[in-house]
Amino acid sequence: MQMNHEEFLQFHPHTAAKIGLNESMFLQQIHELSFGPNDTEEGTQWVSRSYKEWHTVMSFWSMATIIRAIRKLEKSGYIRSKRQNFGEKMYLINYEVCESNAIHLLQPASEEVLNIN
Repeated sequence: MQMNHEEFLQFHPHTAAKIGLNESMFLQQIHELSFGPNDTEEGTQWVSRSYKEWHTVMSFWSMATIIRAIRKLEKSGYIRSKRQNFGEKMYLINYEVCESNAIHLLQPASEEVLNIN
């Protein structure tokens, strides 16, 4: 057994069935990142990332898939976003909309994962 410090992605199956796998994974990632050291604006935690930075984390998706997932979440009201300097966007989960639509988010993942080889 070895410790693997590689970042992993998680999602809630109910949420994936309701809004789509890509959107569920993306929403979960924003949720987890909102617990880190982010920009506080309007009294809330915003997550700031460029499309290129999202693609680095989710390299298994094309840039077009990432943009589609973001736009779908914005259009559905699950996230708010706004442009920031240098091509980055800031994202904020609308937890009220998530709750009213029975969207489930998991607790942030542990930093250490056991990898059994």
